[in-house]
Amino acid sequence: MKNLKEEKFTHSKYITPKRYSYQGKDEKTYTWDFIEAMDSVSVFLYHTQKDSFLFVKQFRIPLWDYQKRNNITIDDMGYSIELCSGLVDKKLSLEEIAKEECVEELGYYPSSVEFIGEYYAGFGSGVNRQFLYFASISEEDKIGNGGGIDGEDIKPVWIKRDEFEKFSKANLIKTPLLEFAYLWFKDRKSILN
Repeated sequence: MKNLKEEKFTHSKYITPKRYSYQGKDEKTYTWDFIEAMDSVSVFLYHTQKDSFLFVKQFRIPLWDYQKRNNITIDDMGYSIELCSGLVDKKLSLEEIAKEECVEELGYYPSSVEFIGEYYAGFGSGVNRQFLYFASISEEDKIGNGGGIDGEDIKPVWIKRDEFEKFSKANLIKTPLLEFAYLWFKDRKSILN
């Protein structure tokens, strides 16, 4: 990414700023500002032939902005390690959106995805639902290069299954959903041991 420049805006196709006024328990009037955000899907990917999990390393402008504002200087400013994810912004089933994101970001098209659960995030600043899935993949599912679309900067991150806990303890910027999905995998997929 280059030439990052903050711009003022009044309309976005992704978020809508909102403000509600309300009367508190003390009878005083208050306001609460938040954003209306879109729902998303995330996929915890396990590559059977490589006995590895496949995540994405993605440049996130809000993270970069946060680091910049707070004088946090690290080698990979703005990059986070995440599950393969995307917005629910198409007239497709959640499962098809999840599979499509795997192709766009990593080049793999899972033959099936298994629903793990539905979760809510952003309670204070903008609630949205996250639909979490699991998929096993192999090299037979590789149909493209991935890397993202629309100027995204996405790279694959491979973590061997027996090295996940070491990865988990590393001082890296990553979403907590990785940890939850791993615990689900460890509990439900113990037959792989």
